Amino acid sequence: MTLVTKLSALTLASILTLTGCAASIESYEESSVSMGSPEIAYTEDMAVEMDMQVRADDSSGSFEPDIIRTGYLSLSVDSPADTADEITEVVEAAGGRIASRSDYTPVDYGQPSSYLEARIPYEVLDATVASLQELGDVQEVSLNTIDVSLQKVDLDARIQVLEAAITRLNELLAEAASTSDLIAVESALSERQAELDSLQSQRDYLSDQTLFATLSISLITPENATPTDPDGFLDGIVRGWESILGFFAGTIVWAGILVPWLGLVAVVVLVTLVVRRIRRGRLKGENTEG
Repeated sequence: MTLVTKLSALTLASILTLTGCAASIESYEESSVSMGSPEIAYTEDMAVEMDMQVRADDSSGSFEPDIIRTGYLSLSVDSPADTADEITEVVEAAGGRIASRSDYTPVDYGQPSSYLEARIPYEVLDATVASLQELGDVQEVSLNTIDVSLQKVDLDARIQVLEAAITRLNELLAEAASTSDLIAVESALSERQAELDSLQSQRDYLSDQTLFATLSISLITPENATPTDPDGFLDGIVRGWESILGFFAGTIVWAGILVPWLGLVAVVVLVTLVVRRIRRGRLKGENTEG
């Protein structure tokens, strides 16, 4: 073998070695991308099978349901605010919480009402709703369920794939031999971590929705509020003084409304007077010439 042939072979081998190293990093990045967003088609049978496996493996009794339960309850009560307090006690005793509450208590006319949104553990929802129905006259009640088993299986699978990809990227990060390789691995690692955090947040939200049912509660009264009568002589004086102040306040408002109109009327009258004086001056001049 000649010297030229040996040099050519050595150069070719070096080029192939460098190309192979670069290709390995690039191919891993592409495989990591595909692993970060796996296209997995789940069926209901697969979800049921995984659900049964989880039930069999779970010995702690902390099984998570695969359905989201929601409901609506409308009650007619004498005092919505007081009944809302009682509902809060019942829900908290059941291990739940009140997510939001609003009370409307008109002074004179109007229908007092209260609205609550309760989060109740799924396993005691039926018993809690039955207890709440005893606090008033039931106007409407409904309970709904939504199956989210496929969403849970999909999220769990994606999370597992991303966790495996992050583990492998951390290994590559420790083995990086150059600055360019280090930057490439860190960029891919940050992307996978962001995807994992997003999926984990979605999974946590889904868990909360399945573990706690959402019950919307509306409380109304059978009749509108009636105006209260004065309690005595002093209360009558106060009511009379308030009516006088209200009258003058209304008068001031009307006066403010009329001021622009009075200005417009004044302008019209002034123009009319000027026109009349001009006409009278012309008539006097014509009579003098005649």
